Amino acid sequence: MSDFISYCNNISPLSKDAADDLLSKLKSKTYKKGELINKKGQICGHLFFIEKGLIKHYYHHKNRLFILRFFSENNIFTILDSFLNQTPAEFMTIAMESTAVTYLDYQDIEKLCIKHHSFETFIRKYISVAAVNLFKRFKDSNEVDATELYQAFEIENKQLLQRISLGDIAGYLGISQVTLSRIRAKK
Repeated sequence: MSDFISYCNNISPLSKDAADDLLSKLKSKTYKKGELINKKGQICGHLFFIEKGLIKHYYHHKNRLFILRFFSENNIFTILDSFLNQTPAEFMTIAMESTAVTYLDYQDIEKLCIKHHSFETFIRKYISVAAVNLFKRFKDSNEVDATELYQAFEIENKQLLQRISLGDIAGYLGISQVTLSRIRAKK
C-alpha cells in the first residue's frame, strides 16, 4: 500500500496527514485471470493501483475487439468517464493475469479531496495526465499508420510484449491479427 502513496507523491506530494488518511481508506483485492473488474453498464466506483498483474480496458463492436488501454504494476487505473461522472461504463475491465490491486472508493476520494488540498491536487493532476494520454491515443490512432503504431507500442510497452497476446495487441492497434503478423515479419 505504500507503493500507492509513492505513486501519488510522484505526481503531486501529499501532506503527512493526507497520506495517513489515504492509507486508512485503502483496501486490497485480488482478481483471477479472466475475472471482470468492471462490466459494461456498471458504474466504476473505484480508483485502482496495480500491485501485481495486468489488466485491459476493452469493448466489442460489430464482432471486433477494441482494446483501449493496458495497465500493469505500479499504475493507477479507473474507467475515467464512469468514475468521474458516476455513470455506467461503456466498456469492460478484465484481469489478464492474476492481479492484486489496492483501491480507493469514490466516496472516500471525495472526502479526502474536501479535507486535504494536497490530495485534491494529486487527483486533479492524475486526471489531467489521463486526459492528455487519451487525447494522444486518439490523435495517434487517426494520424499514424499501423506500422508506426506498432513500433511506438513496442517501445512504450517493451516489458509487456511477452505478457500480451498478439490478438490483444492487434485489438489495441485497431488492426487485424494478420496485418500485425505482416508488420512483425517485416522487422
